[in-house]
Amino acid sequence: MENRVFNVTIPTLGIVNINFYEISLEVINLFEKLNEFERQKEIKHLGLISKVFQGSSHSRYDYVMLQCALVDLVDNLHKGSANLSLGTLTVNGLRISGNSIMKSWFLLSNFGHTKFTFGDEKSIILYSLKEKNFKTQLLSPIQDRELQSWCNKVIINYEYSKMHYVLAIRRIYKETRNIKSRQELIKLIKLLLLDKSQLDYKFNEEKLEQLKRLFSTIRKLSIISIDGHYSHIPVTIDLIASIISLGSIENIYNNKSLTEQLQPIITLLHDEIYLNKKVLELQRNYEIESQKVLSAYKFKSVDSLINLALNEGLYRDLTSNLKHFTRLTLKETIQNKNNFECLLIRISNIFERYQGTEFSIDYNPGSSLQFIDFFLCKDEFSQNQLPVFLFSLCTYIHSLVDILEKNANQNIDKIFCDIKSLGEKYNIDKEKLFAILNKSKMSTFPELVELYIENIVPLYKELLWSILRYFFKDQFTWDVDIQTKNYPQFIFNKNNKINTLESAFDNALKSEIEQNRAFEIKQLKKSAIRPFEGFILASMARITIYDITKSPGERIVTDIDSVLIKINDERLTIEFHESKNTKSRQENMAKKDLRNKFVKVLNKNAKGYRIKEVKTMGAKLVISIKSQ
Repeated sequence: MENRVFNVTIPTLGIVNINFYEISLEVINLFEKLNEFERQKEIKHLGLISKVFQGSSHSRYDYVMLQCALVDLVDNLHKGSANLSLGTLTVNGLRISGNSIMKSWFLLSNFGHTKFTFGDEKSIILYSLKEKNFKTQLLSPIQDRELQSWCNKVIINYEYSKMHYVLAIRRIYKETRNIKSRQELIKLIKLLLLDKSQLDYKFNEEKLEQLKRLFSTIRKLSIISIDGHYSHIPVTIDLIASIISLGSIENIYNNKSLTEQLQPIITLLHDEIYLNKKVLELQRNYEIESQKVLSAYKFKSVDSLINLALNEGLYRDLTSNLKHFTRLTLKETIQNKNNFECLLIRISNIFERYQGTEFSIDYNPGSSLQFIDFFLCKDEFSQNQLPVFLFSLCTYIHSLVDILEKNANQNIDKIFCDIKSLGEKYNIDKEKLFAILNKSKMSTFPELVELYIENIVPLYKELLWSILRYFFKDQFTWDVDIQTKNYPQFIFNKNNKINTLESAFDNALKSEIEQNRAFEIKQLKKSAIRPFEGFILASMARITIYDITKSPGERIVTDIDSVLIKINDERLTIEFHESKNTKSRQENMAKKDLRNKFVKVLNKNAKGYRIKEVKTMGAKLVISIKSQ
């Protein structure tokens, strides 16, 4: 049997020999004809991320060879194991080595990765959603109907982590001249990607599922090993011990497989590396510039654009003009599932009219959280746009309540729909009927209130902290003194209609036993309960501010007793409250603290602030910005 042995030095493993034969040797021969390994040696595995985290310089070639080496390791250590032996898979009567199949899967899955990985791949998928003709030309070389449908769903559902498979399949059709070889490679890809119900081959289903499980496990082990090793995250893993442990009784028969045990680490890598906010600043900037290149594709063939993405990247100036502003973290209960295109259009319609603002949508497969990040363009965003931009953000967050209720009450919604129809039939006032139904829903299904607190309130809270960050110098950070209380220390309100602020403050004052804290809440209440058309965000928790450039013992700068933010499409007002529970001179003492300690925390965005007295209580520093 013909074979090729590669002697390679692999990060985290050292010098190893990797044996390629059968179908994997055909893939190797294709790669050598196309100089594919030379291309992969020039590609950083983490793409744009390597520009943010300079130590992450390992190549895609390092990554794919690590995966293939682990296949050999599994094969050698677990021969004869009923659950882990790679053995052979018979497809339409042809016996194929499981070792060769898995190596081919790893080789081909990296065949479609571009120069800057997600930088180019997300740009291509976003442009495909925007320009249907481009998507048609992108997918037209893929002749297999099931694979073309699969690729189309990847684009429609914005599964950008799978876009490299789409490009790999396209390359197989475009660059494999031998029809028989092409059919064999396409068969391999279909075995990996498609559901068994979509496959028209005869094969051992149990064996195929076993190989796919091992493929997933080795892929995760490789990602953790190489990305954790070369990044700033202190994650290490003993690869050989992990491979040996695959055969342990616990991992074979226990409900919690090794793959599930690895999931929290994968989640950590997504949160701290792949979806890091600095990374996303560069990523989104790259997407914007790449869209301009792609929009000119009429003057070039789609083939030349894909080749550009594969070899050089769609855009070469890897600098960012964006500043991250805030992140909305959406749990599954408020995600608009299986309708990404609708979500993209909806957010675009809301925010793209504000010059100098951008957004991106991402997903952490480990935690099942969806992230919507918002950015400000450093040289385009005008501060006069801030009120209407924040008002739109609050309005969007408020609209997520509809999704929350829809996902939580899919069964009861049909009943309510029938009631509404009957109400129209009998000429019952529509607004009154809707109010009764909504009140009934909240009282009949109290779990909705809990879901509201768990899913919606944190979004407003994070927005409040983002607004503060916008006005603080970079050297300052803060801690929020969240104590166990019998009342919420963060509250929000819209138009004083739902859970009125006054009752929220009264509840807090009734529950608070510390006199100074109660005094601070009274001062905040005095400003908060004034009639206001718009959104109100308020924090009753004390905020301690630190200067991170100082030594640990000198970092505390000051504290703020409470914060009040009022937002509508005409004005943004932020109040930082300082209370003094003393017998006299409360106003002067509080003003002095704000002037001498807090003002130096503010950056140039806070220009025009005013320090105002709060009679018999203290003072507040007010930042007010009017819409243009």
